[in-house]
Amino acid sequence: MLWLQEELSDHHRTLGAELRIEKPSDPAKIPIRMIGVMIADYGSKRNYEVLVTEKGKIVRVVDLRGAQPAYTNEEIEEARRIAGQDERVARFARMKGSFASEFSPDRAPDNARRIGLRYAVVEKGRARAVLARGIVDFSVRRLVEFEETSGEPQLRRQ
Repeated sequence: MLWLQEELSDHHRTLGAELRIEKPSDPAKIPIRMIGVMIADYGSKRNYEVLVTEKGKIVRVVDLRGAQPAYTNEEIEEARRIAGQDERVARFARMKGSFASEFSPDRAPDNARRIGLRYAVVEKGRARAVLARGIVDFSVRRLVEFEETSGEPQLRRQ
């Protein structure tokens, strides 16, 4: 665990863990079970998968080199809080029938972990229009882009 203490910035988050079963090259051997822990290091703008044995020993650290793991619910909630501190966003968030949904913006040139938020309005139980879009950058913990749309009349699933 020394690697984690020395390598990660103060601004990081564990995104999740999954069981990994490594198949040995020799079919007569028993597959090796490990835990893959995904870590977003916002301060250094890097994402890692740390493979750990069942006893907690780090076997391998994989730098995901620009790949962005799926957003966690915790990240989405934090992005909404950060964006909501901006009065332009707060105005849409307070509107009757409004809601925010996340999207994955284009990759940042510096590999910062960013979450996009769309602010839309519901009318008669149906999404009527996208009113605004914003992008939150976790490395600087703030809204870095915001634009009001022309009230696009339809929402398309992408």
